[in-house]
Amino acid sequence: MHNSLVRELVQAGRSTSCLGLTNGKMGIAIALFRYARLSGEVVCEEIAGELLDEVCERLDYSMPVSFGDGLCGIGWGIEYLIRQKYIEGDADLILEEIDRVVIAMMHLRRITKIDLEEGLCGIGKYLIGRIHWGNGVKDTYCSAKLKEYLIYWVDWLDELLLYKEEGIKDVLDLLSELYDLGFYKVKVRSILKLLISEPQGVNWMINKNICF
Repeated sequence: MHNSLVRELVQAGRSTSCLGLTNGKMGIAIALFRYARLSGEVVCEEIAGELLDEVCERLDYSMPVSFGDGLCGIGWGIEYLIRQKYIEGDADLILEEIDRVVIAMMHLRRITKIDLEEGLCGIGKYLIGRIHWGNGVKDTYCSAKLKEYLIYWVDWLDELLLYKEEGIKDVLDLLSELYDLGFYKVKVRSILKLLISEPQGVNWMINKNICF
Protein backbone atom coordinates (compact mmCIF):
# COMPACT_ATOMS: atom_id res chain seq x y z
CA MET A 1 0.00 0.00 0.00
CA HIS A 2 1.75 3.15 -1.23
CA ASN A 3 -0.97 5.60 -0.17
CA SER A 4 -0.34 6.98 3.32
CA LEU A 5 -4.02 7.81 3.83
CA VAL A 6 -4.95 4.21 3.05
CA ARG A 7 -2.33 2.96 5.52
CA GLU A 8 -3.82 5.22 8.19
CA LEU A 9 -7.29 3.93 7.33
CA VAL A 10 -6.13 0.33 7.69
CA GLN A 11 -4.52 1.11 11.05
CA ALA A 12 -7.71 2.81 12.24
CA GLY A 13 -9.82 -0.13 11.13
CA ARG A 14 -7.67 -2.62 12.98
CA SER A 15 -7.38 -0.58 16.17
CA THR A 16 -10.92 0.69 16.67
CA SER A 17 -13.36 -1.29 18.77
CA CYS A 18 -16.35 0.38 17.10
CA LEU A 19 -18.13 -1.83 14.56
CA GLY A 20 -20.31 0.87 13.03
CA LEU A 21 -20.69 2.56 9.68
CA THR A 22 -19.81 6.16 10.53
CA ASN A 23 -16.91 5.73 12.96
CA GLY A 24 -16.06 2.05 12.88
CA LYS A 25 -14.94 -1.06 11.07
CA MET A 26 -17.98 -1.29 8.76
CA GLY A 27 -17.39 2.10 7.20
CA ILE A 28 -13.65 1.51 6.87
CA ALA A 29 -14.26 -1.89 5.26
CA ILE A 30 -16.50 -0.28 2.63
CA ALA A 31 -13.89 2.42 1.93
CA LEU A 32 -11.17 -0.21 1.49
CA PHE A 33 -13.32 -2.39 -0.78
CA ARG A 34 -13.99 0.65 -2.97
CA TYR A 35 -10.34 1.67 -3.03
CA ALA A 36 -9.25 -1.88 -3.87
CA ARG A 37 -11.59 -1.99 -6.86
CA LEU A 38 -10.35 1.36 -8.16
CA SER A 39 -6.65 0.75 -7.53
CA GLY A 40 -6.40 -2.99 -8.07
CA GLU A 41 -4.60 -3.43 -4.74
CA VAL A 42 -5.61 -6.93 -3.68
CA VAL A 43 -4.17 -6.50 -0.19
CA CYS A 44 -6.72 -3.75 0.51
CA GLU A 45 -9.53 -6.07 -0.49
CA GLU A 46 -8.16 -8.76 1.81
CA ILE A 47 -7.95 -6.35 4.75
CA ALA A 48 -11.48 -5.10 4.04
CA GLY A 49 -12.68 -8.70 4.13
CA GLU A 50 -10.94 -9.25 7.46
CA LEU A 51 -12.62 -6.17 8.94
CA LEU A 52 -16.00 -7.28 7.65
CA ASP A 53 -15.49 -10.74 9.14
CA GLU A 54 -14.68 -9.13 12.48
CA VAL A 55 -17.86 -7.03 12.31
CA CYS A 56 -19.97 -10.13 11.65
CA GLU A 57 -18.25 -12.17 14.36
CA ARG A 58 -18.62 -9.48 17.04
CA LEU A 59 -22.09 -8.29 16.05
CA ASP A 60 -24.35 -7.97 19.09
CA TYR A 61 -28.05 -7.66 18.33
CA SER A 62 -28.63 -5.84 21.60
CA MET A 63 -26.50 -2.90 20.40
CA PRO A 64 -28.28 0.33 19.40
CA VAL A 65 -30.39 0.19 16.25
CA SER A 66 -28.97 3.52 15.02
CA PHE A 67 -27.57 4.11 11.55
CA GLY A 68 -24.38 5.90 12.54
CA ASP A 69 -22.79 3.25 14.75
CA GLY A 70 -25.55 0.69 15.25
CA LEU A 71 -27.35 -2.17 13.57
CA CYS A 72 -29.04 -0.18 10.80
CA GLY A 73 -25.75 1.21 9.52
CA ILE A 74 -24.04 -2.17 9.66
CA GLY A 75 -26.96 -3.84 7.90
CA TRP A 76 -27.08 -1.12 5.26
CA GLY A 77 -23.36 -1.56 4.68
CA ILE A 78 -23.66 -5.32 4.18
CA GLU A 79 -26.56 -4.82 1.76
CA TYR A 80 -24.49 -2.24 -0.14
CA LEU A 81 -21.49 -4.55 -0.44
CA ILE A 82 -23.65 -7.40 -1.77
CA ARG A 83 -25.49 -5.23 -4.30
CA GLN A 84 -22.26 -3.69 -5.56
CA LYS A 85 -20.78 -7.19 -5.86
CA TYR A 86 -17.92 -6.61 -3.44
CA ILE A 87 -19.04 -9.73 -1.58
CA GLU A 88 -21.40 -12.62 -2.26
CA GLY A 89 -24.34 -13.71 -0.15
CA ASP A 90 -28.09 -13.70 0.34
CA ALA A 91 -28.85 -10.41 2.07
CA ASP A 92 -32.28 -11.60 3.20
CA LEU A 93 -30.67 -14.47 5.11
CA ILE A 94 -27.66 -12.55 6.40
CA LEU A 95 -29.74 -9.61 7.61
CA GLU A 96 -32.72 -11.59 8.87
CA GLU A 97 -31.95 -10.88 12.52
CA ILE A 98 -31.29 -7.18 11.97
CA ASP A 99 -34.60 -6.96 10.09
CA ARG A 100 -36.29 -8.56 13.08
CA VAL A 101 -34.73 -6.11 15.54
CA VAL A 102 -35.66 -3.12 13.36
CA ILE A 103 -39.26 -4.30 13.01
CA ALA A 104 -39.49 -4.88 16.77
CA MET A 105 -38.20 -1.35 17.39
CA MET A 106 -40.84 0.03 15.04
CA HIS A 107 -43.55 -1.72 17.01
CA LEU A 108 -42.18 -0.32 20.28
CA ARG A 109 -41.87 3.23 18.88
CA ARG A 110 -39.29 4.26 21.47
CA ILE A 111 -37.19 6.39 19.13
CA THR A 112 -37.71 10.10 19.73
CA LYS A 113 -35.01 11.63 17.50
CA ILE A 114 -35.51 11.98 13.74
CA ASP A 115 -31.96 12.52 12.40
CA LEU A 116 -30.04 9.99 10.31
CA GLU A 117 -27.24 9.16 12.74
CA GLU A 118 -29.28 8.27 15.82
CA GLY A 119 -32.93 8.76 14.97
CA LEU A 120 -35.83 7.61 12.86
CA CYS A 121 -34.22 8.54 9.54
CA GLY A 122 -31.64 5.83 10.18
CA ILE A 123 -34.37 3.20 10.16
CA GLY A 124 -35.82 4.71 6.99
CA LYS A 125 -32.42 4.65 5.29
CA TYR A 126 -31.99 1.00 6.23
CA LEU A 127 -35.43 0.01 4.95
CA ILE A 128 -34.97 1.86 1.66
CA GLY A 129 -31.61 0.15 1.19
CA ARG A 130 -33.04 -3.29 1.88
CA ILE A 131 -35.98 -3.06 -0.53
CA HIS A 132 -35.80 -4.07 -4.19
CA TRP A 133 -36.96 -1.16 -6.34
CA GLY A 134 -37.33 -2.75 -9.75
CA ASN A 135 -34.60 -2.31 -12.39
CA GLY A 136 -35.17 -5.88 -13.44
CA VAL A 137 -34.69 -7.24 -9.90
CA LYS A 138 -37.53 -9.50 -8.81
CA ASP A 139 -39.16 -8.51 -5.53
CA THR A 140 -38.71 -10.97 -2.68
CA TYR A 141 -41.05 -11.84 0.17
CA CYS A 142 -38.73 -10.02 2.56
CA SER A 143 -38.61 -6.91 0.37
CA ALA A 144 -42.40 -6.85 0.07
CA LYS A 145 -42.72 -7.14 3.86
CA LEU A 146 -40.26 -4.32 4.43
CA LYS A 147 -42.23 -2.09 2.04
CA GLU A 148 -45.19 -2.49 4.38
CA TYR A 149 -43.03 -1.37 7.29
CA LEU A 150 -41.72 1.54 5.25
CA ILE A 151 -45.32 2.78 5.04
CA TYR A 152 -45.51 2.51 8.84
CA TRP A 153 -42.22 4.41 9.00
CA VAL A 154 -43.57 7.31 6.93
CA ASP A 155 -46.65 7.53 9.15
CA TRP A 156 -44.52 7.42 12.31
CA LEU A 157 -42.22 10.11 10.90
CA ASP A 158 -45.22 12.31 10.13
CA GLU A 159 -46.28 12.08 13.78
CA LEU A 160 -42.80 12.85 15.16
CA LEU A 161 -42.40 15.88 12.92
CA LEU A 162 -45.12 17.63 14.90
CA TYR A 163 -42.69 17.95 17.81
CA LYS A 164 -39.22 18.04 16.22
CA GLU A 165 -37.13 20.63 14.42
CA GLU A 166 -33.70 19.00 14.31
CA GLY A 167 -32.79 16.55 11.56
CA ILE A 168 -35.13 18.12 8.98
CA LYS A 169 -32.51 17.97 6.23
CA ASP A 170 -32.17 14.21 6.73
CA VAL A 171 -35.95 13.88 6.54
CA LEU A 172 -36.10 15.89 3.32
CA ASP A 173 -33.32 13.84 1.74
CA LEU A 174 -35.07 10.54 2.48
CA LEU A 175 -38.56 11.68 1.55
CA SER A 176 -37.36 13.14 -1.75
CA GLU A 177 -35.76 9.77 -2.50
CA LEU A 178 -39.05 8.01 -1.76
CA TYR A 179 -40.93 10.55 -3.86
CA ASP A 180 -38.65 9.86 -6.83
CA LEU A 181 -39.27 6.14 -6.34
CA GLY A 182 -43.03 6.76 -6.43
CA PHE A 183 -43.52 5.17 -3.02
CA TYR A 184 -46.55 6.20 -0.91
CA LYS A 185 -46.47 9.26 -3.10
CA VAL A 186 -49.53 11.20 -1.90
CA LYS A 187 -48.50 11.00 1.76
CA VAL A 188 -44.82 11.63 1.05
CA ARG A 189 -45.63 14.65 -1.13
CA SER A 190 -47.91 16.14 1.52
CA ILE A 191 -45.16 15.93 4.15
CA LEU A 192 -42.61 17.39 1.74
CA LYS A 193 -44.85 20.33 0.87
CA LEU A 194 -45.33 21.07 4.55
CA LEU A 195 -41.61 20.91 5.30
CA ILE A 196 -40.49 23.04 2.37
CA SER A 197 -42.75 25.84 3.54
CA GLU A 198 -40.44 26.21 6.55
CA PRO A 199 -37.08 28.09 6.40
CA GLN A 200 -35.02 24.88 6.63
CA GLY A 201 -37.02 23.41 3.78
CA VAL A 202 -36.59 26.49 1.61
CA ASN A 203 -32.81 26.42 2.12
CA TRP A 204 -32.76 22.69 1.35
CA MET A 205 -34.65 23.23 -1.93
CA ILE A 206 -32.32 26.04 -2.97
CA ASN A 207 -29.25 23.89 -2.29
CA LYS A 208 -30.75 20.89 -4.12
CA ASN A 209 -32.21 23.03 -6.92
CA ILE A 210 -35.45 21.04 -6.95
CA CYS A 211 -39.16 21.63 -6.53
CA PHE A 212 -42.26 19.54 -5.86
